[in-house]
Amino acid sequence: MAANRYLQVFAVLAILGALGAGLTWADEPAAKVNGETISEAELIEELMSRHGYAVLETMIEALAIRQKAEERGISVTTEQIEARYQQARRDIIAAAPPSQLSEAQVFAMWLARRSLNHETFREEVELQLLLEGMVKDQVKVTAREVAEYYESHRQQLERPEAVRVCHITVTTKEEAERVRQEILDGQISFADAAREYSIDPYGRENAGLLPWLGRGELPKAAWEPVREQAFKLKADGEISPVFQTAMGWDILRREAYQKGGTPPFEEIEEDLAAGLLKARLARAAQEMRTAIARLAKIERFVEFPSASGSAAEPEPDS
Repeated sequence: MAANRYLQVFAVLAILGALGAGLTWADEPAAKVNGETISEAELIEELMSRHGYAVLETMIEALAIRQKAEERGISVTTEQIEARYQQARRDIIAAAPPSQLSEAQVFAMWLARRSLNHETFREEVELQLLLEGMVKDQVKVTAREVAEYYESHRQQLERPEAVRVCHITVTTKEEAERVRQEILDGQISFADAAREYSIDPYGRENAGLLPWLGRGELPKAAWEPVREQAFKLKADGEISPVFQTAMGWDILRREAYQKGGTPPFEEIEEDLAAGLLKARLARAAQEMRTAIARLAKIERFVEFPSASGSAAEPEPDS
C-alpha cells in the first residue's frame, strides 16, 4: 500500500520549506551530549539523508493524483473522507485479536507499525477515494461472476463456529454478582454497566463488545475462560454466570452466533459481490496510481545527502 511510505517525520517537511526560503541553521545546537554539540545542520543532513527522498516522493505522488483528479472533474468531500476513514478504523479494530487494549490503542499501534499517523492516514484515504472516483465506471461485477466465485471458493469460504459477546470485568466476585443482578433486574443496561463498572479499557470504550470468538482458534491463554463461557450461552441476549479471568471477574452477554461450515450462497451473495467489487476497484485504483506516476512530468531540484556526503540514490518503490 502506498500509504506505507508515509513517514512520521514532519521535521523534514519543515526543513524542505526552510531550504526553499533560504534559511540557515548551521550555528544553532540541536542537542548536547556530555558537552559535545549536535548542530541543527547535522540534524537536518541526517533527516534529509534518511527520510527526505521518501517524503518528497510521497508529496509528488499526492500532487500528481490531485492534479489528475481535478483534470477529470473528480472531487471528494470532507464527509466522504471521514466516513471512509472511520470505516477503515472500524475494520482494522475488528480484525485485531482480543486484547486488553482500548480501540484507540489498537488503532494507534496499527498506524505506528506502518509509520503512519492520523493525518497521513486520512490523506491516503482521500487519495484512494480520488483514484477510485477516476476508475469506478470501469469496474463491474456480474451475478454470474459472483456465483462462479462461490462455487470455486467453497472451501475457502468455510468459517468456524463463532460467537460474539459483550463483557464486563470487575475486581471482585461480590461486585460482579451485584452488577449482574442489577442488569437482570433491569436497573441498568449491560452496555451502561460496561461503561460504568468495567475495569477493562476496551470494555468501557465499546460497551463491552468483543471481536468474534471462533471455536478452535488459538487465543491468548488469558482469553480462554471467556471463550469457554461464551460458547455455553445458548441464545442471543443470555447473560452468563460470574466467572474468574486473569484480569478479574467477568460477566458476558451473547450478542450473535455463527454456525460453522460454508454458508448458503443466498446468505452471503451480497457480501461476496461487494467484496469482489471492492477488490477490483482497489486493483484498478492501484493501476491508475501507477499510471499517473509514470506519465507525470516530474522535475526534482533537491539533492539529498548520503551518510558519506554524496547525493543519496533514489529508493526503489516497494
